[in-house]
Amino acid sequence: MTVRLIAIDLDGTLLNSAGEVSPRTLTAMKAAQERGILLAPATARWYQAAIRPLRPLGQPVAAIASGGADVRGAGGVVVEQRLLDGTFAEFLAGLCDRAGWTATLSTPERAYRRADELPAWAVNAPEWLKPVTSFEAGQLRAALSVLAEATPGDPHMPELDAWADRISLHRAISFNGDALMTITAPGVDKGSGLFALCRHVGIEPSQAVAIGDSEVDIPMFRVAGVSVAMGNASPEARAAATQVTGEADEDGVAQFIESLL
Repeated sequence: MTVRLIAIDLDGTLLNSAGEVSPRTLTAMKAAQERGILLAPATARWYQAAIRPLRPLGQPVAAIASGGADVRGAGGVVVEQRLLDGTFAEFLAGLCDRAGWTATLSTPERAYRRADELPAWAVNAPEWLKPVTSFEAGQLRAALSVLAEATPGDPHMPELDAWADRISLHRAISFNGDALMTITAPGVDKGSGLFALCRHVGIEPSQAVAIGDSEVDIPMFRVAGVSVAMGNASPEARAAATQVTGEADEDGVAQFIESLL
């Protein structure tokens, strides 16, 4: 098959356990770009954080950010942005306050990181990440997604589950073991984002590769012509993929790209 696009999850996939992209992986990705392959981080992170690890490439990349709610072509051109329902966003803001959840709300321009207390780094926070102790109305009107840290069995979960037919809720365990929830509008996930990006660049989904390590990556595995699970992937992700590469700390992404080229 001819590969035109590679969508790559970040944590536990492109980023190793130190939160870094290895030199070998950067070299492999540069080689892919030189072959005309479009790269796209696919992540629950907001757009500005999604593209940050790929900046050393020095070339424009696309992005499937905010859990698929914010899709952008090379250079940041907006392909699709699907907002959370305003009523639900207001409910979720109140729930985060009551539950004391640490949560990140993404908007097209920046993200807001909610915690009960402002962190020490708040005074030097970048423009695209604002620490807050509660989400505000202006932020909620432009909410694309919310990434919340909530452990299984949290007593506040039934309140969120009551909205199940009006949202998309994706649960996963992060590379460092944290339990995370990505909340988006109905029908929005990494798979819908990958499909929209393929349509934007004028390629068939069969010409795309998706690489990931957890359940939230399975929707894009179902869209892509080739799906690659990391060696450290969850059993569910491994079962859904068409092939398996090395672990993140073994440069698994580089291993796959090198075999492709």
